[in-house]
Amino acid sequence: MNSNEIALLNLIKKSLFNADITFSEDTDWEEVYKEASLQMVMALTAGAVPESEAAKWLEPAAQSTSHYLKMLFEQKNLVSLFTANDIPFVIIKGMAAAVYYPNPLLRTMGDIDFIVPEEYYDASVELLTENGYVLDETHDTERHCGFLKGGIDVELHRRYSHEIDVEPIIISGIQRRVTRKLNGYDFPTLPDFENGFIILEHIHHHIHSALGLRQIIDWTMFASQVLSDENYYEHFLPLVESVGLVTFCETITKMCKMYLGLPDSITWCDGADADTATEIMQIIMKKGNFGLKEHYIGKKPMELLSFDIKRRGLFKSLQEIGLNNFEICRKNRFWRPFAWLFQLFRFAGQGIAALLRGENLIKDINSGNRKADLYEKLDL
Repeated sequence: MNSNEIALLNLIKKSLFNADITFSEDTDWEEVYKEASLQMVMALTAGAVPESEAAKWLEPAAQSTSHYLKMLFEQKNLVSLFTANDIPFVIIKGMAAAVYYPNPLLRTMGDIDFIVPEEYYDASVELLTENGYVLDETHDTERHCGFLKGGIDVELHRRYSHEIDVEPIIISGIQRRVTRKLNGYDFPTLPDFENGFIILEHIHHHIHSALGLRQIIDWTMFASQVLSDENYYEHFLPLVESVGLVTFCETITKMCKMYLGLPDSITWCDGADADTATEIMQIIMKKGNFGLKEHYIGKKPMELLSFDIKRRGLFKSLQEIGLNNFEICRKNRFWRPFAWLFQLFRFAGQGIAALLRGENLIKDINSGNRKADLYEKLDL
């Protein structure tokens, strides 16, 4: 990493843990400012910036704080609405992560994420629609749907799982939900260990394509506040063992110790591989928050193909992806053995379209191979 990226990490250490820090003489504060913006940590780091540079950071930091307070108010209304209608729910990510920060106001917010048991999902959609929340039809998937009200995006989840099934952990957590308070407003969240698990799983979901410092800081603060060695081994390790995320969890936490000032008193991650931790940090600094630095727009077909081939082999990958993409192959026994061929033609078409858009297919293939290597190191 260059001196500007190191300077940003030092600002975070200062803000979170009041660490003693120094800056290289060749630090370009204009570049540090841009990096902080791309990583969505302007408010968090503004107070640690040298006095000679601080004026420029004040306005974006104030805007971030203003959005936080606006979002907190809209969340209060949401909590009141669902409580009055006896629908069980919990806030996830966002404010549920901010509770672990030394000053929650400094966490840059995106949208309000919350989850209800699946049997309450249809009633929840109806309740939101009847109370002035506008459905975003472009943000309606089998896992969640999006609404807009008061200038705030609201995301209602019926399920949370991505690549791994975490629903049993979430369902258990909803049943044992707890009430937390930020700036005078109460809201329900998962208990600590399940709440932290969602923060970790969010990192896992975005590990290669769109992971930013903000998600890593959320984990750093949760680990510093909750995951003492005793709590990790007794309570949290069984959760990550149940879904195969032990190496991933310990490597991410090792990275937080190496780069973000996580206290040395947390020793349960010390055996993780330092080179892999550094590789992940390099990916984070390269991408920016949710891939802003690379204009991330979703998975690329050639990257996906090379990743799957290296992980599972060519034929198996094509066959499994083909079954997923072509309904005729799933429902018709005659065509089922040919799913791989359907998918091969589909990838060929996608590759031609990518070339016409000017994408670098060799770069995407190499990226997929590197992703496969990283997943192997993390036992994913």
